[in-house]
Amino acid sequence: MARVLGAQQNTLRLWDNISDSELELHYRTPTTSERQGYANMVVQRHRNKVRYRQAEARLKYGLLILTGFREGDFARIKDGRPVPISADPASEHYVQDWKAHLERDAADVVMLLAAHVFDASTEIAAAEEEDGEDPNSRTTSPPSAGVSARR
Repeated sequence: MARVLGAQQNTLRLWDNISDSELELHYRTPTTSERQGYANMVVQRHRNKVRYRQAEARLKYGLLILTGFREGDFARIKDGRPVPISADPASEHYVQDWKAHLERDAADVVMLLAAHVFDASTEIAAAEEEDGEDPNSRTTSPPSAGVSARR
């Protein structure tokens, strides 16, 4: 499958150990300037001091590209019981400040999204061994790598 350039809707499925369930996040493809901003924020230098701000960068840029999630994957306590929240304005469970809820109570999920998109969006495909042949000596192109995000 081709990478759709400029895709405005991508999906990442991940396993949440806290809820012991699968979560589905929706996000847009970051722009080149957002990728550069993320990289610049991760490591900041000022004279002889270096600050490593990966967590802050992941949270900021993860929230920036996050466009929603599958309804029912997140809930908040209302009147003593969990009530689903939604990022979809057409839903009866829509919560206008849903990003603030995720930033406050599910920052780990947002940061994992950012790590997936900004730090590990691609990987080098491993060459297949053919009858004892050294996979690093191949002269042909390696097979395409699989992706974990759905478009």
